[in-house]
Amino acid sequence: MASEENKAKVVETALRMFNERGLKGVTMDDIAAELRMSKRTLYEVFANKEALLSECLMLVHDRMEKAHRRTQCQGAEPLLMAMYMLRVGADATYRYHRLIAESERYYPEIHDRYFKIHTDAMRTMLRKGMDYVKCHNYLRADADVEVAIDFLCNLVQERRISEMADPQAHKRRLNEICFTYLRGLMTTETITRYEQQEESLRTMLEKLRVEIEYNK
Repeated sequence: MASEENKAKVVETALRMFNERGLKGVTMDDIAAELRMSKRTLYEVFANKEALLSECLMLVHDRMEKAHRRTQCQGAEPLLMAMYMLRVGADATYRYHRLIAESERYYPEIHDRYFKIHTDAMRTMLRKGMDYVKCHNYLRADADVEVAIDFLCNLVQERRISEMADPQAHKRRLNEICFTYLRGLMTTETITRYEQQEESLRTMLEKLRVEIEYNK
């Protein structure tokens, strides 16, 4: 039976190779060679490429969940957590664009299963944040929480971005849209309150971004 350490090493290596060279550009033989592992040993860890791809996509999801847990440890309000997770989603969408796009094209069943898990988690996170601000009267009376959640989920998971696009520009645009949209749902008093916290929020986001990027 494969050890958890071996399994994690295979998934990390495959994720990097898939994202750099594409799903069709990487074979199980290539992965075994990169790991200096026999094909037999690799197939003892994962029976086929599809099983390995599923684990790679779940690793992407787990990293976003890890970011969410770290944000909770910061003691931030749920709305701030929601805003941060939107940024994490944007980062992951860009970083793993090739893997996500090609899994949708070549392995739609695996892609759809992964995105259901990811979407459900994102909706839960967003709903917690929106319910929090609603019960604290931070939202305008006519704000539709469900419409807001649908809009934000669809926005973050939009995967039709050019591989040649500037990643920083892409994230800035998405952040601007998200923050502008959420701002439009808030009362005037709430907008003022969050503007006063803007600098501390940005500091928190940058700190967590660095932690996630270096996987510490």
